Amino acid sequence: MIDELYKGMKERTSRARALAVSLGKMIGKISKYMPNRIDQESLYVNAVVDAETYYSNEYLGRMGILLGAVDIRTLEFILLQVVGYERSDITSSLFNSTDITPKLVEDDDPGTLIGNVILKCEMLTRLDPLGRGEPVPADIIPEPQSPVIIPYPEMVERAMGINRGKLKLGFLDISNSEARVSIPPEELNFHSLVIGTTGAGKTSFIKDVITSLVTTVEDEQVIIFDATGDYYHSFLPPDLTSEHVRRGIEDFNKLNGPVNGLHEDILFPITSRWLRKYTQERTEEEITKTYYDLYIKPLVNYIERKGMKIDVQISGRRIELASDYWKSSAEVHPFYLSFRENRRIVHKLNPYFSEQASHFLKIITSQLKDVESLDEFIENMNEENFEKLQVHKSTRENILRGLYLLRETGLFDLRSPRTSLGDLLSTSKMLTIDLYNQELDDFAQKILTYYFLDRIFQLRESKMRKGEINSKLLIIIDEAHRFFPSNRGGEEDSNYVRRVAGKISVMMRLGRRRRIGFMFSTHNPSDLSDIIVQLANTKFVFRTSLDIAESLGVPRSEGKILSWERNGVAYMISPWLKQGRLKVRVPVPPPIGHYDLSRT
Repeated sequence: MIDELYKGMKERTSRARALAVSLGKMIGKISKYMPNRIDQESLYVNAVVDAETYYSNEYLGRMGILLGAVDIRTLEFILLQVVGYERSDITSSLFNSTDITPKLVEDDDPGTLIGNVILKCEMLTRLDPLGRGEPVPADIIPEPQSPVIIPYPEMVERAMGINRGKLKLGFLDISNSEARVSIPPEELNFHSLVIGTTGAGKTSFIKDVITSLVTTVEDEQVIIFDATGDYYHSFLPPDLTSEHVRRGIEDFNKLNGPVNGLHEDILFPITSRWLRKYTQERTEEEITKTYYDLYIKPLVNYIERKGMKIDVQISGRRIELASDYWKSSAEVHPFYLSFRENRRIVHKLNPYFSEQASHFLKIITSQLKDVESLDEFIENMNEENFEKLQVHKSTRENILRGLYLLRETGLFDLRSPRTSLGDLLSTSKMLTIDLYNQELDDFAQKILTYYFLDRIFQLRESKMRKGEINSKLLIIIDEAHRFFPSNRGGEEDSNYVRRVAGKISVMMRLGRRRRIGFMFSTHNPSDLSDIIVQLANTKFVFRTSLDIAESLGVPRSEGKILSWERNGVAYMISPWLKQGRLKVRVPVPPPIGHYDLSRT
């Protein structure tokens, strides 16, 4: 019977070794001299690596690297993470640690370093390497002498369940692994929040997500609220003269394949002041040429000064670019607000209206049905209308002040070409709402943001009722604290925050059914409405302060490292992850236009 057991164990040892070689690079074995114990509080084993292997693999010696073991008894793959090392000179075994003799020995003999290294490993998950089952917690003790390997990235992805969908986010930030991290695009419907300091990689990451969705996912739309000037030129080619950019593109290509161009729709809110200052002929082509000359051409000139020749063609509202390695296009869609079309929502268009003012304004608007413009409407705001409804003086002042502010934006009732917002929202794959280049003040930006969000939601609501929603929609709002701030300030600010918080709360809660997801970005979540932080299921935490990292769920010890981490490294914290969080390295810079002339 002993002979049969021995024969069976020998056969299993051989099979485990053969299996291990097919799953990764062999580096050692589970220790046979040091006991391995597991219990309710501990899931640790010791691996032994010889000195030659230790010296030939530079990542050995680092904490947190991933290894694997193939258990001789079960032939299951067990994912291991190194949490400690034990390394000593061979001569240390000849002396007691309290003996004075070693202190008197001064000779240096590198030969005594040729000894084994002990790696203390935490067991994470286990799975059948030849099956298709899901990984389960590693709750078995591996046999001594079980082979230990550096697993191939595919095995790490399977064992951790981190490569799960079409949206490729980046690579697991482990020095000995190129395992990919991806999620199903549907998870974006549950909203996400991107946190990090300036230059940490937030915008590059968001552009990676945009590019991946636009180029690899068929039924996905992206709408970007660009108040920072980082997105309207995304259709421009990346700067391949920069080694840093080429490395970022190589990383992106490993995940998604090469990108040689894309189409971007740019919704450009025009104002009366902008038209008077920059254009004489108010045609679509004239507005597009003016937009190109003012905002795109300086970037094209910068690119060409670096040695990249770009051919530009403008026809109607379309801008086409072509170079040796890039072909893309953009359409500029001029837009302004029509009072006649939006009379039903004027009472909520200015979020600074008080609740009383909004209520009475709604009634007055319904009574003045024949009014065609905002100017005409304001002229009809006479004492008789207010007296008839017994509107309090402070409410009257709030109504009039709010209407004057709307008129001062210059966004209403212009005699100029105008895009149908409904058609554009229905057909555009990638739509950038350019709130930056108009140099709009904060109030005008907030008005437009509130308006566009309301229209997007109403359009999706209407389509849902008709059963016509076939695509997912991701809405990206960078510098989100500017539009959805925390509850601070005076009474009018409180009115704004309360109304906007209510609106975004409804959109985030109900948007999931309408296949709408939000991605917000900010430096500090304490500047942002609490509703957003609470309802964003997935958080990406780039380099930031220790306090902010801790508040978002990063352990203190890891938060200290994150506070001085390199660009493009973030913790992904999500309920969809079995381990709760992952440290991810994203491609930076992105594979599309990403220029900042302030740095030139």
